[in-house]
Amino acid sequence: MSYEHWIIGPQLIGLVFVIAGTVTKRYPPKSINPLYGYRMPSATKNQETWNAANKYSAQFMTKIGVALLITGLAISAILQLLGINLDGFMGVQCGLLIMSSMGAAVMLIVYTEKHLSKLFDEKT
Repeated sequence: MSYEHWIIGPQLIGLVFVIAGTVTKRYPPKSINPLYGYRMPSATKNQETWNAANKYSAQFMTKIGVALLITGLAISAILQLLGINLDGFMGVQCGLLIMSSMGAAVMLIVYTEKHLSKLFDEKT
């Protein structure tokens, strides 16, 4: 099994999510802006929703990133232990990469929206 099998897959997206979550947690966007932060309509209603959404999404991104990183590395290790060689099946790894990134993004949005709904709909 070559080195790219240890890089390309869910673990790559996991690493990206961990980095993005850590950066967002450490340097949260101060005000509502079109470039940086969690920018769904529910989050950009006011400064309070903006702050809550960015804090929650940064924590969630880090957690899901760690989960994807561990899962991807575990899959690679299991395949290597079983002697399954995916050298001719780079499409399988790319498919896992795409599915994990889309799944993680959807989960991030769904859970952050639920959090905002629970937090702010109860106040009204």
